[in-house]
Amino acid sequence: MKLFTQLPCTKHSSIKHPAAKQSFTLQPLNVAILLFLTTLLSACAEENSVQAIKTNGIKLAKIIELEKSQAQSLLSFPAVIDSQNLTELAFEVGGLLDELLVVEAQSVKKGDIIAKLDQQDLTTKLKSAKAQYNNANKEYKRALRLIKADAISRSELDKRKSKNDIDKASYLSAQKALKDSVLLAPFDGNISSISVSRRQVLQPGEPAITILGNGGLEAKFNLPSSVLAKANANDKSDVEAYITLDSAPDVRIPASFKEVSLQADASSQTYPVTFSFQSPQNLNILPGMNAVAWFNAPNSKDALKGVQIPLTAILVQGDEKFVWVVNKDSMKVTKRAIKVTEDIGETLQVLEGVEAGEKIVGAGVSYLSEGMTVRPWSAKP
Repeated sequence: MKLFTQLPCTKHSSIKHPAAKQSFTLQPLNVAILLFLTTLLSACAEENSVQAIKTNGIKLAKIIELEKSQAQSLLSFPAVIDSQNLTELAFEVGGLLDELLVVEAQSVKKGDIIAKLDQQDLTTKLKSAKAQYNNANKEYKRALRLIKADAISRSELDKRKSKNDIDKASYLSAQKALKDSVLLAPFDGNISSISVSRRQVLQPGEPAITILGNGGLEAKFNLPSSVLAKANANDKSDVEAYITLDSAPDVRIPASFKEVSLQADASSQTYPVTFSFQSPQNLNILPGMNAVAWFNAPNSKDALKGVQIPLTAILVQGDEKFVWVVNKDSMKVTKRAIKVTEDIGETLQVLEGVEAGEKIVGAGVSYLSEGMTVRPWSAKP
């Protein structure tokens, strides 16, 4: 320190010194010390530079081990429950409702009598029609015997035959009317609703009782054109779907595609779609209930053939896409071409190029080069 204190400071000095006008010169000892310090600093910088080069030779990278896709993309749409076996029953003949043998929500079996009209008039008409037919039939048979003996004309035979046919039709019609005055359950099910009451006069075809058949349920919803446009007409039977009720969202009920309308709704520009399913034994599912229809997105089955990778792992060069595959032993990277599905999102499915179990670089792919060594990057210190 004494060496440097001997050096005069000429800048900003207001004190005149006899030696101030003399030129500044370094002594040989000062020069030697400065050279030593310069050499020492250069050696340290060179050592740090070499160490930096060795460190930069191994690139820190986020490394991902690929796993096989476990699930495919699912779409969901609000749906309304309907029934394939929801039937509205009506009497084919008119009359007074005499017996109403069921109540709403009652279970019935196929063939059970559920209602009857007053049959008095129908029975009387049947007896009258039967008597007329029996008489006409006897006269016609008698005419057949007489025509053989040439005892009556041919026109008389035709007249009796015509009356026989008419009276027979009337008799059969009276039989059917009496039969139609009894309403039978067309299948096993439950009485959904009753719109008539006892002692009410009904007209032919007037809705009386609605019966809901067991099973055979449907979920109906509307599908946007953007989804329908990607669907393959030949793959509708392969759609994997299930239904969840708003009242039981944790229960997945397997469903299958039934039909789709090819004419869009005029107001919403969506297409009606129907899925069919069977009601589980532990749930009472009725038409009109709200539900959600879940099914795999069109062409998502292809995605299950590959693995899923983030967008940050994909290197795009022109029309081709690549990933950096990491060798598990040497930790060197190799660029490999891949084929991905056409989709949107933070991840894509790779169909060709890499397989489950391989390791790839998951980020910073544009800073890598062929054969570069990487080591896993961790956010933890």
